[in-house]
Amino acid sequence: MRSSSSAWRVCDWGRCKVKSAPIIQLSFAIVSEVFGTTFMKMSDGFTHPVFGLATAACYVASFVLLTFALKHLSLGMAYGIWGGVGTLLTTLVGIVVWDDPFSIVVGIGMIAVVAGIALLSKGTQEAEEAAAAESSEATA
Repeated sequence: MRSSSSAWRVCDWGRCKVKSAPIIQLSFAIVSEVFGTTFMKMSDGFTHPVFGLATAACYVASFVLLTFALKHLSLGMAYGIWGGVGTLLTTLVGIVVWDDPFSIVVGIGMIAVVAGIALLSKGTQEAEEAAAAESSEATA
């Protein structure tokens, strides 16, 4: 099982070295999910087949990219970021494009999602660092 710290290892992709390939994959998975959800709304209950097909394509792309990202990221952190950031972006699209209602409670909820993602990431990082320290002590 790989930890999220392995996501930061240097991957040689031809001439350039990319440290954050899993983070890039996760980012594109999130963007694909947001587009898929947006197209779902535009499909109007799948009465517009083109948007229905776009929904399916975006969700397939999102899950494929998320699956690749999970090879190097912890499940809880990756899924938490994917779901949380996707929810935030989808909420913003709804507010901006479809005039979905916005209130102080919605704003606080969005802030809470951001705080939750930050805490989840920080907690995962601390747990992995502690496990690595224990592992190095055990082998020494």
